[in-house]
Amino acid sequence: MGRHTTSRNRRIVTAAVAVTAVVTVVAGCGSAKRADDAGGAGAGGGGAGGTGATASTSPVASSSPSTTRAGATGGTPGSSSTTGGYPSAITHEVVDNPALDGFEKKMTARMAKVGLPGVSLLVMQHGKLVEQEAWMAYDLDTVVPIASASKWLTAATIMTLVDEGKVSLDAPISTYLDFAKGKFGTITLRQLLSLTSGIRSDDDIPCYKDQTVTLQDCNRQIATLPLESEPGVAFRYGGQHMHVAAGVAEAVTGQSWNELFKNRIAAPLGMDHTTFRGLALVASDNPVHPTPAGSGASTLGDYGRFLEMIAHGGRAPSGQQILRPETVAEMQTNQLGKIRRYNGPPYRNAELNPYGLGEWLDWADADNKAIVLSSDGAFGFRPWIDKKNDIVGVYMIQDTGAGVVEGDPRDTPDASDVPTSGPWVFDDVAQALGGSLPADKTPGPPLVR
Repeated sequence: MGRHTTSRNRRIVTAAVAVTAVVTVVAGCGSAKRADDAGGAGAGGGGAGGTGATASTSPVASSSPSTTRAGATGGTPGSSSTTGGYPSAITHEVVDNPALDGFEKKMTARMAKVGLPGVSLLVMQHGKLVEQEAWMAYDLDTVVPIASASKWLTAATIMTLVDEGKVSLDAPISTYLDFAKGKFGTITLRQLLSLTSGIRSDDDIPCYKDQTVTLQDCNRQIATLPLESEPGVAFRYGGQHMHVAAGVAEAVTGQSWNELFKNRIAAPLGMDHTTFRGLALVASDNPVHPTPAGSGASTLGDYGRFLEMIAHGGRAPSGQQILRPETVAEMQTNQLGKIRRYNGPPYRNAELNPYGLGEWLDWADADNKAIVLSSDGAFGFRPWIDKKNDIVGVYMIQDTGAGVVEGDPRDTPDASDVPTSGPWVFDDVAQALGGSLPADKTPGPPLVR
């Protein structure tokens, strides 16, 4: 059976209408447990180990976005203030693309059938915003829990420290953490960001869901637990790896995780409504124990701003180089090789998708370089970069048990279930815009279970 409200606590998030922020990019220039993937209900949902609290939004100055048809000039683009910047196409407008009307009709019908309040979609192609709509009860500033889409943000934040030489991808974490001893101390940041550290599942870590301890104190407890396997020999999908990686980042900077993310990613990109909240969605948006791999909450436009930066080789519209182009490329490169895989979302286990640093390679070429990159969440939030079709997109829902979200490790769908999110979104959007994706997702060297 698939996910049903009789077995899971469903919670729905909506937000006030607010000033819309969306981005145009030049594309193509990249849970093991439900509790990890979204912090229980933590940044909003009713997953195992959570409280069932919903993500909240703070109303901001409201305005009713106007609507344009795709191809029309969409508002006044931003301008760069630094040499090397670029004009960002962040607008206050809905962009309605007739080519995606069929997708809209299909998805709104599915949302209505399973009782979800809304769905939204942002698509950029060839450097232009070609679709930006929120349907049903959603608007363009609705905030939802993004679950494991947090991993992409977290990996990027940590990689800014690599670029600055504050940490090394391949140095043992004992270099940075005084409590990292024995085999635990030999783990590297590369292994943490590629989910191959050997640390046991977050469901087996008592402090992982404890909001009364700090992230660092929990990491001290994790350091005392036996590893599940030798570092670097097995891929285990879960939040435990990035929990420790974020602790390294806190240790070398002296800043909290939310301060690091805000200063290094959110503020430079204008991601004003994106934060990490912690497993229980505590009242503060700066909890002492956030969940870097799964407790983010964001909007359609905010995450689009992040993808814009990635698609521009790590550069912000202002010209600030947030990540080096070489770093972006490394994040998009398969880190697994023939590493054994011990768990993960069912469809990814079947397809043996490669994994980079904080992101999936949904499609890869013969050299295991990314064709399509994504970092989907258990509640259906699905951001992606499709290099073949020069598309960047953000698909947004919050499904905590009504339909089938491919990518939710606890889904076991049957034929009667309604699919609400999955990698088929990438196919559908590409086809609607006249493109296609390869039938063979990973034609390179086979990966092993």
